Amino acid sequence: MTRSTTSAHIKRRTSAFCLLAATTLTAFSAHAATVTLNNGDQISGTLKQLTDNTVIFESSVFGEIKIPFEQVSKLTTDDDVRVKLSDGTALKGKVAVQDNGDVLIAEQPTEAPRAVPRQQVAAFNPPIIDESVKYSGRLDLGGAMNRGNSTDEKLNINGELVARDIKNRYTLGWEFNEASSAEVTTTSNRRLLGKYDRFLTEKDYIFFSLKGETDKMADLDLRTSIGTGYGRQFIETPQTKFSGEVGINYVKERYNTAPDESFPTLSLGMKYDRKLWDDKLVFFEYLTVDASLEDASDTLVRNRIGFRVPIAKGLNLSTQFNLDYDNQPVPGKKKSDRAFIVSIGYGF
Repeated sequence: MTRSTTSAHIKRRTSAFCLLAATTLTAFSAHAATVTLNNGDQISGTLKQLTDNTVIFESSVFGEIKIPFEQVSKLTTDDDVRVKLSDGTALKGKVAVQDNGDVLIAEQPTEAPRAVPRQQVAAFNPPIIDESVKYSGRLDLGGAMNRGNSTDEKLNINGELVARDIKNRYTLGWEFNEASSAEVTTTSNRRLLGKYDRFLTEKDYIFFSLKGETDKMADLDLRTSIGTGYGRQFIETPQTKFSGEVGINYVKERYNTAPDESFPTLSLGMKYDRKLWDDKLVFFEYLTVDASLEDASDTLVRNRIGFRVPIAKGLNLSTQFNLDYDNQPVPGKKKSDRAFIVSIGYGF
């Protein structure tokens, strides 16, 4: 082998070594943390989270691994970590878990790290919880007016306003239906709902509700209902919302001609919204059933079922079928009221 050939071979090996060293240094420089286990093994990577006494660690070699916190002897991070203590205190800084049982948290580069006993550390990088209040609502308006050979008027207004944070939900709902034909009233009812839900878990909640309604054609001057119970939000996603409730109500009814009544009821409720076909169609159904605890045959059912078709940003066209069923109406009145409503609405 000539001198020139040897020199070229050495240069190629030197270049390959430099490339390997640069790649290795780059890989290690990307590592934001190093963990040392009780058996002396070390793993470099990224600290993702500590939750339920389990460290979730991302390694370029092993991928995502989960390590029981008690098996971690030391842990150091190059980047800031959000730390939550068992008393709820939130800290942020570079973390160094010591083998003496302390966790050092460097909140400020110029200040001495804060030492916290390991058993007081509840989480690293806990999920960020949005506690802000979010508002949603809708308002639907339908109606008709005929003049000439026919004289008819119809007005339908319904909607709701909801305020929701992580633990609380407030709902205000309303419904107004008025109609006349040849200047004779054929429909006249109004309903108002106020409701508070307190979430005990992500899905389970207790509720308190207050309802009021009038129905001129059913001889109902005023029906009030106050109630409480348990609910479960089975599904709550941008595409689907589904909840069910069971509770106890106390109902008072005041009639224009019939005797007034008051009694407790067992209440069941269901609320379902589902977006279909890439949000081009929304199906909904809201159902409530109130059965008297004094007379099982005295039952009131209210069902609202229909579709909403988005026609512009925030605007929609709705078709809705209303069914109100009272198993024991006042004498001379029918058990059921049915209505088909077409309306245009705004939602947010």
